[in-house]
Amino acid sequence: MDIEQTFTVVFLPNGHPAPAVLTADETIELLRLDGNSPERTLKYYRDEGLLIGIRIGRKVRYPLAEVMRFLAQKAALSKNNGLVGRHS
Repeated sequence: MDIEQTFTVVFLPNGHPAPAVLTADETIELLRLDGNSPERTLKYYRDEGLLIGIRIGRKVRYPLAEVMRFLAQKAALSKNNGLVGRHS
């Protein structure tokens, strides 16, 4: 049985390709979270079930596919609320 998967290469803002499993810092960078406490924002997303993190050893990691799903969901919500595609 052949299983064919298509992978899209995603790049971090620094130009490096994103790994399949991201650290918290890489996830913060990819989501471009800023402000006083991007770590707290990331934890909020995780605690609310909006973004799934997995524990590997002592650290929480974020599957790239999950981060991309989160972004797609946020984009759809923005579009539904009239925030995307609006021209001034």
